[in-house]
Amino acid sequence: RGISGDTETARKAETVRQAFKRPAWWVLIFGWSLAACAGIVNSVSFRCFGHFVSHATGSTTSIALGIEGVSHGRHGWEQPADAAKLLASFLVGAFACGLLIDKNQVHIGGKALYGAALVGNALLLIAAVGIYDAAGDAMLSACCAACACGLQNAMCTSHFGAVVRTTHVTGTLTDIGSTAGRMAMIFLRKGCRR
Repeated sequence: RGISGDTETARKAETVRQAFKRPAWWVLIFGWSLAACAGIVNSVSFRCFGHFVSHATGSTTSIALGIEGVSHGRHGWEQPADAAKLLASFLVGAFACGLLIDKNQVHIGGKALYGAALVGNALLLIAAVGIYDAAGDAMLSACCAACACGLQNAMCTSHFGAVVRTTHVTGTLTDIGSTAGRMAMIFLRKGCRR
């Protein structure tokens, strides 16, 4: 290849570098704030409910380890079932975001319901505390908190793109839930027009 190949590679590298745009300062501050909130929700959920709720990777690992434990007779199905409930709850939250926010951008006065998503997030967290205080049901409370985390993560991803992920390495599950919600809303809208 020689020098011309190196020059071509350098040109391509420079093109890629110039295409990267650092997020605005307010995006970073907003993202950091929501990530801190997610960390607080995760910490409080673990201390109060005995479950981490903001990262689907941990729940997926817990399901696999639980199944392995069942196969070796170390415990029953409760542990992997609880982890599956948390994973499903996170997915439901991301799905709800897909129903509320149909595009990856903000339109003032448009169809995206970011405010409804934020209110839904708050209501889910209030429900988590209320259920635990009223009934002592740690699993249901943790599921409400996991659902809120899925909703928040999908909402931030819808608004900021993959630049801001507020709940660890759960991007794949967030994308699946949010996309499935959008698809469901498209089908519902088409069905209502008939």
